[in-house]
Amino acid sequence: MTADINPSNLDELKETQVQVIQATHKGDWTPTGTDIKIECYVLENGERVFSLRGTARTMGLKGGGALALPRMLSANYLQKYLSEDLKEWLSETSEGKVQKIRPPEGGNPFHAFKASLLVDLSDAFYRAKNNGDFAKMPYQNELAERLYNITLAFSKVGIDAFIDEITGYQETREKDALQKLLNLYVEEIFHPWKRRFPEGFYKEIYRLKNWEYTGNSQRPHLVAKITNEFIYSFLPEDVMSEVRERKKGKEKLHQWLTSETGLIHLEKQIVSATTLMRASDSWEEFEKLFNRSFNRKTSEQLSLF
Repeated sequence: MTADINPSNLDELKETQVQVIQATHKGDWTPTGTDIKIECYVLENGERVFSLRGTARTMGLKGGGALALPRMLSANYLQKYLSEDLKEWLSETSEGKVQKIRPPEGGNPFHAFKASLLVDLSDAFYRAKNNGDFAKMPYQNELAERLYNITLAFSKVGIDAFIDEITGYQETREKDALQKLLNLYVEEIFHPWKRRFPEGFYKEIYRLKNWEYTGNSQRPHLVAKITNEFIYSFLPEDVMSEVRERKKGKEKLHQWLTSETGLIHLEKQIVSATTLMRASDSWEEFEKLFNRSFNRKTSEQLSLF
């Protein structure tokens, strides 16, 4: 459970516990037709991050430097939309537990923001906007749209893959990349079952398919096909091949995914798909949004959905 967030702690960015990590690769990206410059980094531990100050600039937050984003996220009207990961990051930041990047070219370390949290950030703002919380907040409405468009641009190739391309990290990957990938994603022994797909995911499928939602765990077989097509197929292909080979009987695919990487990737994909479903009024509209966001190719079989 995350600690309570104290906005008063965000008058200045305190540093009571600082972790400084060396960045090995750096790159900047300016989306076509915008004046946004996104600073991307790969750290020596393989983690992909943005600069915290750069993330705030990317969103269009005015003033505040590295404090701009934590201050915005501490607003009461956003709390119910923040993911547990975002709440944890915000809580640790307010307590002074921060991660800093030492740039590849040298110089002073600066505050980091995990790339994986960008999807959570976009989802929080977009859900608040869709629920009408920003009806009288034009500035927040603009932030939600800006974040949504940035996330769509990233999601076409995946945030990690995109940063690898921008920074040149892909050129220095180890020869044993496949085994390292499997070690990151796949457990040696499967997890006990735990709910990984929230009810909201299924409710949105039923709503868009015009099915009556009863909450029954015995769902139409088509739901499993949809789950595979829109969720599992966007995890690494080699990972899913390994997981399907290990899976036996009534075991679920997600029971073989690691909590540190595999389940996190799975949850991000579920959030992305659910966000797009919530923004759609029909299944056809959702498919168009999803196809554009993830560069998904359709087929005759999928059109039968």
